[in-house]
Amino acid sequence: MEIKNVRKGMWVESQHGVGKVLVVDEVSNSVLVEPLGSDIQWALGAEEIEEDQQLHNGCEQYY
Repeated sequence: MEIKNVRKGMWVESQHGVGKVLVVDEVSNSVLVEPLGSDIQWALGAEEIEEDQQLHNGCEQYY
């Protein structure tokens, strides 16, 4: 995914699972993601994530 299309608060998917973007760092082309139901955080490259169209802000369930 291109870093310019990533924004704070959006839900993304990676090989690690689904999570919410906490920080977008355009300089390093990376994001900080917090997975659902966890206090850990992942630092991922923009190429490792995809937007999850089935999840949306305010609802952690598929629709």
